[in-house]
Amino acid sequence: MLPARASASSLTDSGLSSANALGIGLLAGLALGALGLGLALRRHAARSAVSAPPSETEPPRALIRQTSSEAYWECDPEGRLNRVDDGLRVASLHKRLGLCPWESGGQPLDEPDWKAHQERLSRRESFSEFAWAWSDETGRTRVSIDSGMPRYDAQGRFAGYAGVSRDAGAQIVADRTRRLATSALLASAQPVLWIETQAPSGWRVIWANTAACTLFDRSERQLREMPPSTLFAAQAAGVADLIEQSLRLQRSQRLEAPIARKHGDERAVSLRLEPLAGTPALQACGAVLIEDRHEALAQLREREQAIESLRTRTDERARQLDQTARELETFTYTISHDLRAPIRVIEGFARILEEDSGPQLDAAGLGHLQRIRGSAARMNQMVEALLELSRLTGQPMAREPVDLSKLADLVVEDLRDTDPRPGCVVTVQPGMQIDGDRMLLRVMLHNLIGNAWKYSSQRTDARIRFDRQGEGPGAVYCISDNGVGFDMRHADRLFGVFQRLHAEAEFPGTGVGLATVRRIVRRHGGRIWAESTPGSGSRFYFSVWDTPTAR
Repeated sequence: MLPARASASSLTDSGLSSANALGIGLLAGLALGALGLGLALRRHAARSAVSAPPSETEPPRALIRQTSSEAYWECDPEGRLNRVDDGLRVASLHKRLGLCPWESGGQPLDEPDWKAHQERLSRRESFSEFAWAWSDETGRTRVSIDSGMPRYDAQGRFAGYAGVSRDAGAQIVADRTRRLATSALLASAQPVLWIETQAPSGWRVIWANTAACTLFDRSERQLREMPPSTLFAAQAAGVADLIEQSLRLQRSQRLEAPIARKHGDERAVSLRLEPLAGTPALQACGAVLIEDRHEALAQLREREQAIESLRTRTDERARQLDQTARELETFTYTISHDLRAPIRVIEGFARILEEDSGPQLDAAGLGHLQRIRGSAARMNQMVEALLELSRLTGQPMAREPVDLSKLADLVVEDLRDTDPRPGCVVTVQPGMQIDGDRMLLRVMLHNLIGNAWKYSSQRTDARIRFDRQGEGPGAVYCISDNGVGFDMRHADRLFGVFQRLHAEAEFPGTGVGLATVRRIVRRHGGRIWAESTPGSGSRFYFSVWDTPTAR
């Protein structure tokens, strides 16, 4: 479009720098957009404006308004618009009447083109495909492509220019979208066909990635040359028409159809058509993404076989573990039961010896006899503990709702009856309910609370607390005390059979209680762990039904 002569030199210095900032990508889009310009129509309109009276120029101007997305304009010798026919309101140039483009914020896009354009205008020559940018009423940057011819009045005096202007923004967006989509599909490992509609009907493959060529067993050139209907098996001939309809309507589509491979075999696939937004309706483009159902089914069968094999191995391993556990329980029960007889013999003969020959023995001899009897008694207690452990962990579970709070209160009452401790304060959080075996859970609480009772016995201000942290399956239960505690470096020994962290003379016990607790917790699908600091007490945490039940 013609600029005002007074402002032309200033644009060379100040306008070009901001115009260049619009970027190389924009110029690339403009170059592509220039290919589709209707030169014959514009030349006819411009020629009529020069040589014919105003009344004779109306038909081509009306034709432009009704059939084109271009705006017809006229400007005076100073470059100010004095007429705009913008029927489709594409360029919105009617808002710039009385102004030249550069007075309302317009900027040329390229400095060499701008200089050449100025030279043509100075010689009053025709120009075409001149690109410039401006801001519309919303502040959005627009790009227009102008072509024009000089006008002369009846006396032959120069009257300005007449021409057409095309809004190139939509085409730039479409070209940019196409480039981005193509880049993404090039990197795709999924079979992809890039397709394009043809006039007046049909579509064709314009590009295929390596995965698609492998799937169809054909080269990209062969896929581009094949009629769309031959891409599919005979019974799926209508799929090509459905793809065309969806592509022209710019609608996504999902289809199931067998494709025809090179040597006559068929392959069941899933098709997903994704039209490219912003492409012209007469030549719409889109991508067909293909999922090989044959390959997917093969992979699914392999996974099913792997899962079945894993299930078989798991079941076999579970049977082996179950058999081993039962054998171990049987062995433990048998050994424990068989040990009781010789222990009773040792304890019995030691008692007889003490009763019959005690007066003839000195103090050292009597001390030895008492140690023998004491050791026999402890060994008998350990055997009984093993038998109890075997019975508790081997019997079937009777799962039912259990109020842990009430069960803990009963355990505390038993402890106060057997070992009165008036200074010991026990706090139990009310309302703690779970599903489990009532008898096993009572044994577990008796061991945990009993340990807290025992290991805090040296304090006059003993404090024991049983509470819950959290709700639902993720809840964690805690029994804490302010007793002697233990060194966490030896925590891995806590739940082993006959493992003790304190001397027998200081805190008596069999060393089986926490092993029993761990087995009961595992049977309830939970975990147990401990935290402690020597001299500051211990905290035993356990959960239920948050891991697969051991048995």
